[in-house]
Amino acid sequence: HDAYGLFTRILIGEGADVKVSVLDETNQHTTRFSNLLVRQDVNSRFTLNELTLGSGQSRSTTDVLLAGGGAYVELNGAVIADGSQLADHNIEVVHAVGGCQSDMLYKYVIGDSSVGAFAGKVLVRQDAQQTISQQTNANLCTSDTARAFSQSMLEIYADDVKCNHGSTVGKLDEAALLYMRQRGIEENEARLLLQHAFVNEVLERIDL
Repeated sequence: HDAYGLFTRILIGEGADVKVSVLDETNQHTTRFSNLLVRQDVNSRFTLNELTLGSGQSRSTTDVLLAGGGAYVELNGAVIADGSQLADHNIEVVHAVGGCQSDMLYKYVIGDSSVGAFAGKVLVRQDAQQTISQQTNANLCTSDTARAFSQSMLEIYADDVKCNHGSTVGKLDEAALLYMRQRGIEENEARLLLQHAFVNEVLERIDL
């Protein structure tokens, strides 16, 4: 059994643009812990892309502080889990000043007896007027024994903001699956196509 941890701190200066892409593709005997701390200055931009395609236990914690006006952060994540995998993301974005934007999109496809867990929080402090924030977590369970846990949270102390958040947990669309099978597509292939369509919204954001 292998276990390893990563700790990364990123300080993004005025007007800088930083992109980080993480691919977690190990094996069922691996435990991975990751902690990422980010602080953004005026008019900076940060993009995080996280893909979990195969692992044992994977736990990621991301904390972003928007400390300069006009800062923008985009957080994207896709998880494909089967067997007995655990994929766990904990994210907090703090809007400390006004005029900043955050966009968070995480999608999980969970099969067999695997578990997906997501906790996302956006904190808007009192001085962070004209904040724009969008947070979405969607989970697709492809077996009766798969489990998805989702917490999408907003904590707002300013009154001039535009903030949305939401989370969903569901199964494959049986009507869409039947439609595809009636047109000669094998069931396994049809399921894979529907799963790909589900996570494609995340993949389209990743230019690497």
